[in-house]
Amino acid sequence: MTEVTIESVSTVVGQIYEAAYDQERWPDVVVGLRDLFKASRSCIARLDQQAFSAVGTVDDPGLCSPEAAAAHMRDPISTVAAALPVGKIYDRTRIAGDVAAFRRRELWQDWMRPRDMHHGLASNLLASNGSYWFFDIHRGSKQGAFGADDIDLLQKIVPHMLRAGEIGRQLENTSALASAFSHLPFGVFLVDGFQRVAQMNEAAEAMLARPDSPLALNGGTIVASNLRDAQQLQRLVANACSLHGGAMLGTGGTLLVPSDRERFDLTRLVLTVAPFVDARAYGLASERCAVIMVTEVARRIPDSFETHIRYLFDLTAAEAKLATALASGRSLKETAANSNITVKTCRTYLERIFSKTRTHQQSELVALLKNTEPLSGRGP
Repeated sequence: MTEVTIESVSTVVGQIYEAAYDQERWPDVVVGLRDLFKASRSCIARLDQQAFSAVGTVDDPGLCSPEAAAAHMRDPISTVAAALPVGKIYDRTRIAGDVAAFRRRELWQDWMRPRDMHHGLASNLLASNGSYWFFDIHRGSKQGAFGADDIDLLQKIVPHMLRAGEIGRQLENTSALASAFSHLPFGVFLVDGFQRVAQMNEAAEAMLARPDSPLALNGGTIVASNLRDAQQLQRLVANACSLHGGAMLGTGGTLLVPSDRERFDLTRLVLTVAPFVDARAYGLASERCAVIMVTEVARRIPDSFETHIRYLFDLTAAEAKLATALASGRSLKETAANSNITVKTCRTYLERIFSKTRTHQQSELVALLKNTEPLSGRGP
């Protein structure tokens, strides 16, 4: 092995952790590793039954083709390699025993030999859902085989690659979580045990922006409009964030704000507070975290409700119109008069609705319909 310096190794390790936070930097990592080991090529590859994909120092579409993936999977070496523990350093040409036998087979003759992939080291990085990821580095026939010093150095570097991969996956999960939250039709706040907001979605922002909102942000902390509600919210959040021995113990709870029923000027909201058990896994700043889900107490049936229940329960247009009227609080007689049909016809429609919704009386039907109402929270 050519002598390496602490500075050159530190540079590569730094590139690895930069890639943990920026997926576009992994090509820099494989280039750095190629140069560090004086190799001809290196890559991080993903292999399964259908595909072979790689971030590599050589642009080689042929090696990433379905034919190449099939050749890899047919060779006994791939089965042996895939079963090796994550982080173990191995020589792909030697793990199955007979090197001479391997070099008579298709994988060597058709895919590796033409690319002068004569000497190699590899390490598995991840296995998931029938696929496995590995780091692979090669030298040509004129460069000489990797020695014990190379293996020792790679054993020191691979743990950093594993850690960087885990950090990257956590950040991807955080991004996916934030994206999912942003599209939910109700408000979501992620808060610490002191109600400081770590994250909120668009619907939550819209709720706070409404002049009639009973919730507000005060110095980055979510608070309720009156003292009684503020104290109850504080208790629920503290309970949801309670920890003992590193385990979540609290359950949170539900709160209606404002609790003062005389405040007709304020929108009424239902707040559900619960522990956010994956807070650490998703990389949030607070160690103790709770989720507050907020929905508005509906004052009227939304315009889309009739279409919603029509397709949900396979109702006719007339049946959906009647069901919507009943869910909005009208009586059967009022609905008949407003629709210019007889009460007898309404009863016929109602019997069909009972059959399709598997209900037996009007109150049961209304309760069912209200429970299927699409969540709302974005405000007008």
